[in-house]
Amino acid sequence: MLSYRNVKKLTKNIILIFNIIAIMALAGSYLSQYIPPDKWWAPSLLGLGYPYILAVNLLFILIWLMIKPVNTLFSVLAIIAGWGVLSRFIQLSGKESDTRGIRVVSYNVKTFTGTGSNPSRDLAEVIKGFLKENEPDIICLQEVRLRTNKVFNLEETKKEFSDIRHYQYARSGSTIGIVTMTSYPIVRMEEIRFEKSGNIAICTDIAVKGDTFRIFNIHLQSYRIDPDRYSVIESPGISDERKLREFRELTAKFKKAVEKRAIQARLINKKIRQSPYPVILCGDFNDTPASYAYKKTRGKLRDAFVSSGKGIGQTYIGKLPSFRIDYILFSRKFKSSNFRIYDIPYSDHLPISCVLTPDS
Repeated sequence: MLSYRNVKKLTKNIILIFNIIAIMALAGSYLSQYIPPDKWWAPSLLGLGYPYILAVNLLFILIWLMIKPVNTLFSVLAIIAGWGVLSRFIQLSGKESDTRGIRVVSYNVKTFTGTGSNPSRDLAEVIKGFLKENEPDIICLQEVRLRTNKVFNLEETKKEFSDIRHYQYARSGSTIGIVTMTSYPIVRMEEIRFEKSGNIAICTDIAVKGDTFRIFNIHLQSYRIDPDRYSVIESPGISDERKLREFRELTAKFKKAVEKRAIQARLINKKIRQSPYPVILCGDFNDTPASYAYKKTRGKLRDAFVSSGKGIGQTYIGKLPSFRIDYILFSRKFKSSNFRIYDIPYSDHLPISCVLTPDS
């Protein structure tokens, strides 16, 4: 029979083993952003799960504080090693400024269906009201219903704004598309089509007080998973054949989405590097800040949330991928301030905004 001392020692060793596993998972989540999912997709699961893996490591810190404080160093050092990733999820200070710059708003409007499944003109009017209140200079919308003029009419909408006079749009199919609206004259437009995908991006060059800036409005590959199917993940077991089949289908869709996003992110990165002008990039990446898609798309651009945001950067209120998947990125020509995430229930995404001030 084991003595109390031996039981205590064994318990500590078991906790240490699980702690090491959690640290390895955390390290894997850091590395996943460097591994192209179209070459090896499995590590992207760790990137997606980073906030939860982080929480587990924080739990181990609390446990060690109670039984052996020196062992807290394991998880503490692991978290510090990934401080750059953590800062993309949480910001403490924020940056406010009264300087008049370029006010940018990005919003995935979910085809104006809100929490339902049918497009609503009333909801489109509410969203337009929100946009008008914020008086933006640049509006980037994703998942816009463009098939008919009954729900969202671009010409009518343009007339309702005091300053917005120019726009570009493109459909990814017969119904859904992407829209960039701006108060600045448009001097060039380009559509970026992703191969074998219903997602899309557009590129808009605008003239601003003698300068030209390039706006990218992007919507990277969606998971295309029915929210009801997430119950397979949430359920305690997948022992029966139906659940096992659904789990395999879910995994296949996840794999397909991250692989396509990797290819799309590399294309956008190439387009950004080829730009002769400073870049403003807005969009729904459908992936977290710990992902390959984020890192590759961002490249050398700055992140408005990291530069001037505050709090926990959650922009998606669906089940997965939760946390921040909508972004405003920009070239070093700009400085960012007044980053906001608006907690309004008009879509499964939350709108974001910031003020960008060009360097003189």
